[in-house]
Amino acid sequence: MASSTTAPRTRSAPRGSEEPPAGGYAGPLDGVLVLDMTEGAQGPWAGALLADLGARVIKVERPGGELMRHAGPYKAGQALPNLGVNHGKENLGLDLHTDEDRAILLALAARADIFMQSWRPGVAARLGLDFPTLQKLNSNLIYASATGFGEDGAYAGKPCVDHIAQAMGGYFHTTGSADGPPEAPRFIVIDFTSPLTFCLGILLALLARQRFGSSQSVQCSQWATTVALGAVPFTEYALTRTVHAPMGSACSYLVPSQAFRCADAFLVMECPTEPTWQGACQALGLEDLAADPRFAINELRVQNRAELVDLLSARFRALRARRWVARLRAAGVPCAEINWDIEDLYEDPDVVANSLIVQRHHETAGAVRTNAEPWWLSGGRVSYGHLARERDADRESLLAEFAISPGADGSSR
Repeated sequence: MASSTTAPRTRSAPRGSEEPPAGGYAGPLDGVLVLDMTEGAQGPWAGALLADLGARVIKVERPGGELMRHAGPYKAGQALPNLGVNHGKENLGLDLHTDEDRAILLALAARADIFMQSWRPGVAARLGLDFPTLQKLNSNLIYASATGFGEDGAYAGKPCVDHIAQAMGGYFHTTGSADGPPEAPRFIVIDFTSPLTFCLGILLALLARQRFGSSQSVQCSQWATTVALGAVPFTEYALTRTVHAPMGSACSYLVPSQAFRCADAFLVMECPTEPTWQGACQALGLEDLAADPRFAINELRVQNRAELVDLLSARFRALRARRWVARLRAAGVPCAEINWDIEDLYEDPDVVANSLIVQRHHETAGAVRTNAEPWWLSGGRVSYGHLARERDADRESLLAEFAISPGADGSSR
């Protein structure tokens, strides 16, 4: 079985510690049973987050394995994306077209707290695994659906992936340069933010069940997440009725807020308030700009963007990026050097100090780095379990534990 290790933390309840802190508990979701039938990134990573927080998550996988098992890159025959998004889960392979495996699933659903699926609209009902059906079997069940475009509307049932959602949401238009083609952010934005909104919906349903005693269904779509993340540009457009051309690293409504080339590398600086603008002028030795009426307030700096950026750019080229960053941070100005590769992120002192990247060991893939939970709770622990198990690895133990003995007629005894 795979194991996990994390760098030590300075906080009282270390991330990934093997024992809960004194007076604590084994994760806030300890005792919660989750059946995770999802595929891809949206549902599986949400399930992995629940596992990290203490829930017991049983991954139910179709014949041939879910699609992330076939998504590279690979290491020692293991699909690395699958190892990351399905960690901490037990694995049960089921063919829902057989009576025997359907009976096993229904027996587990009768005991579960959460049932997660990512089928296209209509599939759950055809399989007899929709919310009304399972709620009759288990009145406490929270039924969570992850989709591309939701259960209703013009796009319901249409295929969706990260790039499609970004393109439809305007992300491609706002990324890149004004005279270049549409560009996509290299980080997979929607596939790994929609799991957070999905996880939040599930946690809210758990809270509502605890407070009011009623279960409910939860829906989350990549498209809804895409639209929600566009809150600022949508508000900007509502106020100005202006669609801005791509601006590279710059911001349409805040100046300065962009990357600048220094003597050796690039840095990013942003002045969200007037005190930070004044501090930047002092740190850069450009006190005259602080008193220049053209740049007195942000609205004027936006109007005179070109002149100001030229002046700042010339100044930044005088010193190395790390020197400017030290001066700007001392003045309270938000700034950072631009990391050129992921290894920079791995070695970042704050990432190391807070164990934001977790290194785990897989029995065949060896050392694998994955992201840590984005939350830290002082009263409990985050437990980083094994990386993704092989399909159906836990069938015998699960059937024995839950006393499930499928009969020849497909019934469960």
